[in-house]
Amino acid sequence: MRSVYILLLVGAIFLSTLTFTVRAQASTLIVGTTDSIESAIDPAQAWDFFGWEIIQNTGATLIDIRPGSQAGPEDIIPCLATNWTVSPNGLTYTFTLRHGILYQDGVTEFNATHVKYSFERAMFGINSSDGPQYGLDYAGIIGSIDVVSKYEVRFNLLIPFSPFLQLMSCQASSIVNPAYAPYNTIINYTAGNARASSPMDLGPYRLTEWVRTAGKDDRIVLTANPRYFNASAGVPKTNRIIYEFYSDSTALRLAIEGGDIDIAFRQLAADDITALQANSNLKVWQGTGAAIQYMIFQEEAIPGLTRLNDSRLRRAIAAAINRTKIAQTVFINQVQPLYSMIPIGMTGHTEAFKVLGDANYTYTQSLLAQLGFNSTNKLQIEMWYESSGHYPSSGDQAALLKAQLEGSGVISVTLKSADWPSYRLNRNNGIMQVFFYGWYPDYVDPDNYAFLYWASWLNHHFIEYGEHYPQMLTAYNGARNITSAAGRISFYAQLESYAVQDCPLVPIYQGSAWAVSKKDVQGVVLDISQAWRNWL
Repeated sequence: MRSVYILLLVGAIFLSTLTFTVRAQASTLIVGTTDSIESAIDPAQAWDFFGWEIIQNTGATLIDIRPGSQAGPEDIIPCLATNWTVSPNGLTYTFTLRHGILYQDGVTEFNATHVKYSFERAMFGINSSDGPQYGLDYAGIIGSIDVVSKYEVRFNLLIPFSPFLQLMSCQASSIVNPAYAPYNTIINYTAGNARASSPMDLGPYRLTEWVRTAGKDDRIVLTANPRYFNASAGVPKTNRIIYEFYSDSTALRLAIEGGDIDIAFRQLAADDITALQANSNLKVWQGTGAAIQYMIFQEEAIPGLTRLNDSRLRRAIAAAINRTKIAQTVFINQVQPLYSMIPIGMTGHTEAFKVLGDANYTYTQSLLAQLGFNSTNKLQIEMWYESSGHYPSSGDQAALLKAQLEGSGVISVTLKSADWPSYRLNRNNGIMQVFFYGWYPDYVDPDNYAFLYWASWLNHHFIEYGEHYPQMLTAYNGARNITSAAGRISFYAQLESYAVQDCPLVPIYQGSAWAVSKKDVQGVVLDISQAWRNWL
């Protein structure tokens, strides 16, 4: 995965995190957002930021990340599990579970069989091709799960996967209630029935209202879970969270300025952030950002368009991009240029894509000349962007990129857009020739970024046509099969060097985390996990 606003990084990824202490025993907080749930809030299917945000607040995992931390090994804390042990070879993890945790019915007690069921359902029962367990290769990491006893469960791994505990803390590892999560069925939105729309009820909140109109979210209400394991400690701090949805960043800004909402969260434009910093009635918080945005090339044929399965076409387009201008012009330096799919400050980050240059028109022209394109026979491309506020300033970014590419004199760009639900359908249907996606860490490790080059759910067909895909995959698997930092860095450097030659994806920028709230809202934590914790 994922009303605070998180834009996307200024400076290094490991900026000091800002932590504050929500109004004690507050009744209601109203969160405003332009974001929406992509498809569902079933952890076996959902793989979008906002869907994961709801899962984060209504579900629970075996372990968690300490709020405000850098999500390192020392920052793993208990959640549904109280403690755990790891075998010397790194292939066996055994978790001891909390006693007396009841599901919503007040009778059924959470136990080890529910852990086994939740993971096996996601990996084998659902196994959705665009779900997170498939995309993150849970089945390539976890060999089997044993119920040792009622309160003890053992994971037997296929490889000594270094970030396994981080993986266990991500929303895709949330435990479902078997009574509401059939083994072979994805739980989707059910109009008028919030309980039937969610397979979880062990988290700090329960989903009590979810209203959609024509596939778009109108209102979501979360209510404190009295059976939450930490309820006796006063968690959650706020009894009810109401999400109100806005059409664009301008409407969201007006809502926070007018006092209609307590928090504005995803997405405000960069100039809105700057303006709101001068508003004495509001707080604007900046924290750590691990979010990136990247360009994707569809390598399968699209009728009427040049097929982008030749790496020279992709490199030519990539070389025409000027990341610095995007950061300065669209985002007022609230993001920074990115030349690696692994974020700045994270193990394995390189500056590999700098070799292509920024607005390197000579290189663009030379590559396209080899393929018969020139100033009188320009490469015609369609560039798609998301139009409903899931990403910040997408339209402005797309307009600038169009100007940059056309500045080469040998490329002509037609811009097209779609709202977030339609964007996903277009991706699945393979009709977008060049398009953009953002990525927020599922778990804080380079492994969770490096695989994006060939992620099947992007449906860009790099696996079939990528010249260097086998070498990239070998390097990636090498990095996830060893634990030494030096060895992993070496493998990621190899992967990135091949990636530049093929350009299945092109990193654009890395952003910061932002929050805008009323003065009396506290408990905001913006850390590298990008998790939004309503319960604080």
